[in-house]
Amino acid sequence: MPPKPTLNVNHLALSVPDIGAAVDWYTSVFGFTMIGSVMEVNKNSPTGPVISSIYGEEFEQVKLAILTSANGVGLEIFEFVRPKYNGPERRVDWCPDTYTRGGVFHFCFTVANVEETARRAIESGGKNVGVLVEPAEGEQAFFVQDPWGNVIELLSCSFDVLFLKRLGG
Repeated sequence: MPPKPTLNVNHLALSVPDIGAAVDWYTSVFGFTMIGSVMEVNKNSPTGPVISSIYGEEFEQVKLAILTSANGVGLEIFEFVRPKYNGPERRVDWCPDTYTRGGVFHFCFTVANVEETARRAIESGGKNVGVLVEPAEGEQAFFVQDPWGNVIELLSCSFDVLFLKRLGG
């Protein structure tokens, strides 16, 4: 029998073209709490050497916001200034290419009310992806895209509960 998992999910990091808009969206839609204020970090600031060692010698400047969820999992939001963010300026539509290209293609938040959270996300600039589903008896799931194209699953229960229900456990 494999050992029990001993790790905890610590944080996710997103790169966006507009940090203010992203902070507003994630705090108002999902209730994330921002720790401090948006920081401007450059290679000469106190944390600059650490960030430079991660992102390489090309790194010069980034805006960074630290958000936290109700269970302590963090969300780092980056707006790279130099080198400049070069991702999509507008949302890329959900299609087979977005989930078959490899890498992370969605992340999931456990929410108390899936339909209400989805409505709030869509009314705040998110996009509907699919339909409300019942992935296990009595549970709901719904997928949305944030305004920058990241796909978020909204789930009414924890991951382990979902699969225990599916497996009849």
